[in-house]
Amino acid sequence: MSLINITLIVYVIASVSYIVREIWGSKATRWTSLGLLILAFCLNLAMVAKRSIEAGHPPFSNLYESLIFYACCTAFVYIIFEFVYNFRVVGALASVLTMLILLYATLQDDTIRPIMPALKSNWMLVHVVTYMLGYAAFGISFVTSIIFLVVKPFARKGKENKENEEGKEILPRNFDKLSYKIVAFGFPFLTLGMVTGAVWAKKAWGDYWSWDPKETWSLITWLAYLVYLHTPLVLPKMNINKSKASVILSFWLLFAFGIVNFTFVGLNYLPSAADSEHIYGSK
Repeated sequence: MSLINITLIVYVIASVSYIVREIWGSKATRWTSLGLLILAFCLNLAMVAKRSIEAGHPPFSNLYESLIFYACCTAFVYIIFEFVYNFRVVGALASVLTMLILLYATLQDDTIRPIMPALKSNWMLVHVVTYMLGYAAFGISFVTSIIFLVVKPFARKGKENKENEEGKEILPRNFDKLSYKIVAFGFPFLTLGMVTGAVWAKKAWGDYWSWDPKETWSLITWLAYLVYLHTPLVLPKMNINKSKASVILSFWLLFAFGIVNFTFVGLNYLPSAADSEHIYGSK
């Protein structure tokens, strides 16, 4: 069995373990589910390292390589927030999201080919890593937004946090606030990715910005999350109460993550992408 298939299986088991943890809620199930996810992450990281050694360059030169690294970053970012906040059901959906990313990678051509000259730059490493960390954070905020929208109709007013045998735990009904914190974590990485991409483009193609389709949609993605981060300051002035505002913002995150996926993957399948300097990402 290949390493990618083993990793997929462990992600599935981790997701099931998180569901069991949600049902039983014991400390033992918490560490079991987290341990399984960390194991899946380590296997995913081993895939990235193995590919890098085999290819002789950072594994970001095509869609297959980018997807396995994206899955790795998604698991990594979730694990960070798992330690910061006592998540529960989020882990199940985060594991499923990571598994789906990796599963999609198995549908791509995994042939190792020589990279184009423009990619032979140290800027590629910084640019792709920062972008993927930003995308990973947005993926986790997508998950928390779904949970918030599902739970909100059944939620009751109460304290922000509760205490149990595992310590402080953020409640699903407060995931709108958590989503904001996660996006605030990921947005600087996205911004840094755009800046380093511009510098890299200058060195590779002679211009900081050429309105390439990929560049344009990257800017749209950046603006979508910029709007999200600033909207809480605007909605109160429009006499929209906090409850409705949180719903609007959560739906906006679902929409924004759709833009992320289109920018990252969907754009490669459009005819206009044929003129893109970033078309290598779909090969």
